[in-house]
Amino acid sequence: MNISDPQPPQPFETSRYGALVINLGRALLHVGSPAHRLESAMQIMADRLGLKAEFFSTPTALVVSLGDGSQQKTFLARSEPGTPNLGKLADLSRVMEQLADGSMSPEQADERVREVDQASPAYRGFRLFLAYMLVSAGVCPLIGGGWREMLLAAGLGGVTGALVIGLGGRLDLSRLVIPVAAVLVTLLGTLWCGIDPATALMPAIIAGLIALLPGMDLTVSTRELATGHLVSGASRLASTVMVFALLSFGMVFGGMLGQWWTGPVDLISPSPRPDWLLYAGFGLAAAGFTVLFQAHLRDWIWMVVACLVAFGGASLGQVTGAPVLGAFVGALMVGLAGNLFVRFSGRPGSIMHLPGLILLVPGSIGMRSLAAMLGDDVISGIETAMLAGIIAVALTTGMILASVLLPPRTTL
Repeated sequence: MNISDPQPPQPFETSRYGALVINLGRALLHVGSPAHRLESAMQIMADRLGLKAEFFSTPTALVVSLGDGSQQKTFLARSEPGTPNLGKLADLSRVMEQLADGSMSPEQADERVREVDQASPAYRGFRLFLAYMLVSAGVCPLIGGGWREMLLAAGLGGVTGALVIGLGGRLDLSRLVIPVAAVLVTLLGTLWCGIDPATALMPAIIAGLIALLPGMDLTVSTRELATGHLVSGASRLASTVMVFALLSFGMVFGGMLGQWWTGPVDLISPSPRPDWLLYAGFGLAAAGFTVLFQAHLRDWIWMVVACLVAFGGASLGQVTGAPVLGAFVGALMVGLAGNLFVRFSGRPGSIMHLPGLILLVPGSIGMRSLAAMLGDDVISGIETAMLAGIIAVALTTGMILASVLLPPRTTL
């Protein structure tokens, strides 16, 4: 059977190809693919194999129906919410391309998909711990911090990484990572700023917690809602609000504990930021993202490019005083750059989309909103929450427009 020009499969072929499609969907669910991308990739694969199939995905489950009429069979794959793994995503994309051009049989593709899905993370232990420090240190100057805040952010990022690695191995303890990290990072940051009043507290704390901020999930949930995936979008949005609430509660509690020892800590302006520090931040953040997102090392340079593109678009918002406009232009530029990357390399656009959007997403804004409401400043909290929501919509609109202006070549 020629995969590039499939014929309607016989019943035994439906079962054989159906296993491949189901295993592909489960693997994509494990690497954190949003509903619109997961269902689209699976539909493309089913069409290539000549299968009649329907799909329904949420962040924790995938429903696959194969066949038609009375011959239809439905399968359910349940999973914990997946985390981004760009290396596995690139490997899965390569398998599907080889299947499409006939260089790999369906049986070989199914075996390879299961191997990729079951493979251990490429980066663990100390390298993962170091990545949290690099991301926090690199992002700090990009959100306005100077060298003092950058050093503090690196240490706080290490605290976050140690908690994720230490508690993430057990399901019951992993649920404590977010609130405990928020408490410890804010407490230690407050104590440090009490000793060194010249260090600005907020940029260091936000950078220290940047890997846990659900701003990306907020943007993804908005896009899922905009593309008609209502159940997945609504559930992801609810999860995002809960994570924001846990982080904000932890920040307030940690700040109260810290100031009990140090006294009130003034929210001062960050220390001066030399130009070279900004460019060093791009390289450090991209290196950290490469490890955190389990990407191949050769993708580091593309992540640097994505960070530069995102920062360039966001700078427009700073110049014009309109952060929503900066978010829209930044997302549009990141989307176009990622789609060009797909066209020329045939690899997943997420390699550029994910790190670029991380610098644009309104995670820190949402956290400030809930922190303000917990501090009895309800009006300010609601206004900031509205801004975070509008920025998320602007990011979604920019990404959708990029797909219209420059459609990516079909890939995972």
